[in-house]
Amino acid sequence: MSKMDNEKLDHLILETWTDFIDLKNKAELSEVLIPNSMPLLWFGDLAKYEKSDLKILTVSKNVSYAEFGENQRYEKLLTEFSSVNLETYKSNLNRYFEYNPSPWFNQLAKFLPVFDSAYKESENQINRALHIDLFTPIATHPVWPGLAMSQQEQFKMKFPQLLQLLEPDILLTSLSVSNLKILLKNAGTEIEEIFDKEEVGKAAKYVRAYRVDKKLIVINGRNFQGTYFGGMTDQFVRKCLTEIKGMI
Repeated sequence: MSKMDNEKLDHLILETWTDFIDLKNKAELSEVLIPNSMPLLWFGDLAKYEKSDLKILTVSKNVSYAEFGENQRYEKLLTEFSSVNLETYKSNLNRYFEYNPSPWFNQLAKFLPVFDSAYKESENQINRALHIDLFTPIATHPVWPGLAMSQQEQFKMKFPQLLQLLEPDILLTSLSVSNLKILLKNAGTEIEEIFDKEEVGKAAKYVRAYRVDKKLIVINGRNFQGTYFGGMTDQFVRKCLTEIKGMI
């Protein structure tokens, strides 16, 4: 990242922490915010992502409350205080997949090799993927779909700013039709569908892809009962992703 980009990233981190503190001071949100948590703007090694030939972001709705608590994935000095040390914060996020990552990521991780990519160090993959969240980088209980509309409206989306900073080539996600529309609206202005296939014998189990502003490719697979790319065979998903890769 350039020096100016690093300045923008630091500004975004500080801005997000300020938002987080403001939310914690709102009585109506105290019941859904996770004690001793912090905003997680990204998951994975940012420096190695930046050096990748093909930059891939996987995207979900918001941070899981399971990232905190007994798992102790983050230093207590980060999650117990209201201020943030920028370098310590970035270091903790960068090493996420090297130490005790959530098994939730396994479902997405198994498709990354199609793009010669992985979340963590791999002898066979030359690209390093990151994970971000669409609606908020702040963990809640319940997670995003379970929040009341009045609660959701108080969270500030950081997704467009992250896209500007990270400049991905591919977004890989598994969202509902309504949430996908929100993602596409915040990713760019010119949306073109370039791929749409359903698995034979499996109604409404599909992989679709869109080209945004003639550059960014957004890939969305059917979310089945909370499982990303669920209800489809891995073989079908990999075949679709391989075809889409050929369109880059």
